[in-house]
Amino acid sequence: MDFGLSEEQVAMGGAVRRWLDRHLDLARVAQYADTPSAGIDAGLRRAAADLNWLGVTAAPSEGGLGLGLLDLAVVAEALGAGLAPAGVGTAMAACDVLATSTDPEQRRRWLAPMVAGELVGATALRAPGGSWDRDGIAVTATVGGELTGSAAGALTGGVGTATAGRVLSGDAGIVGHAQDADILLVAATSAGTPAVFVVATGHPGVSIRPVEPVDPTMRAARVTLTEVPAEPLSWADDDVFERIVQRLTVLVSADLVGAAGTAMRITLDHLRGRRQFGRAIGGFQAIQHELAELYVAWTTITDAVWYTAHAHDTGRDDAVLMTSVVKSRAADLARRMSAATVQFHGAIGFTWEHSAHLFFKRLHRDAYDFGDDGWHDPIVATAAIGPGTHPPLSLPGGAP
Repeated sequence: MDFGLSEEQVAMGGAVRRWLDRHLDLARVAQYADTPSAGIDAGLRRAAADLNWLGVTAAPSEGGLGLGLLDLAVVAEALGAGLAPAGVGTAMAACDVLATSTDPEQRRRWLAPMVAGELVGATALRAPGGSWDRDGIAVTATVGGELTGSAAGALTGGVGTATAGRVLSGDAGIVGHAQDADILLVAATSAGTPAVFVVATGHPGVSIRPVEPVDPTMRAARVTLTEVPAEPLSWADDDVFERIVQRLTVLVSADLVGAAGTAMRITLDHLRGRRQFGRAIGGFQAIQHELAELYVAWTTITDAVWYTAHAHDTGRDDAVLMTSVVKSRAADLARRMSAATVQFHGAIGFTWEHSAHLFFKRLHRDAYDFGDDGWHDPIVATAAIGPGTHPPLSLPGGAP
């Protein structure tokens, strides 16, 4: 069976790469990394909306393309290959989360303006301790309240309120690009059941304290909520939270293999041109063997990312298991590829002026985002020795 991409998907990824090559090459990405306080690149944000990267999985009625996770993963891989500032990936993830709502009016109110680039969203799904399951959620929801703030006002004719029904309090953890967002999609528990809520960042109960991220192409902040009115996403069942986490895990894996592929290419270019002892250093057997192993791992994991996204789109039984398999192996690839990229460049690979450190940091961020092999390997092992049914993407008691 062929698990390769279709011609349309290849063309979609190619279009993203060409835009980045023309408008946001590695030199400009490096400039952006030097001044992260500037926020998301304005041109990139506009392109994400105009070229419908944000609306890949949104329905046409919300201005989207109505495609699947595999198509969105193709876009994420291309963005990772260009080391695109992470804010656009955060906005894409927020749109995908909102697309899970079963309420057409809710999607019209929030998703449609996000797809159009009129509203910026970010996801706050990670627990303060770094876990990625329902047991680690530290925000609680109680009944009552209205959604307030600039985002709600902009969408309700300036009234500043929207029907909500919940109030959130607690530590939402580290949130990527929270300071750039109009709304946050916050994971919280209500009567012990996990859900995702829309929160306006303009509410006085939302505390956003910037922190220094691992990846300089992104911004991050610690978010705490104190009696903040919120609107719950409308879901068909209680398992949607796990499905959201699984989908975003696939997208992070796609970004990772994209960055890993470009890191390998720039390393190969350097090894072909750098000469030592009268020959290109890429001709030495020890280097060739290491690169061959990395290439095999990268191509295998990339194909596995495509298959896993396809498995989610088609409801295959192994979708959950493959999500953990892929993220575990991708995290291992990230550490190996980032080390090779820096080391094979020699002294220049350790300098700020070279792009190697940007790949090192992006790959390490992606490795741990939504769990590394230390988080996912026990899930895979449990599935392998269990009674034949795959566990949810979590561990009993929230253990990492």
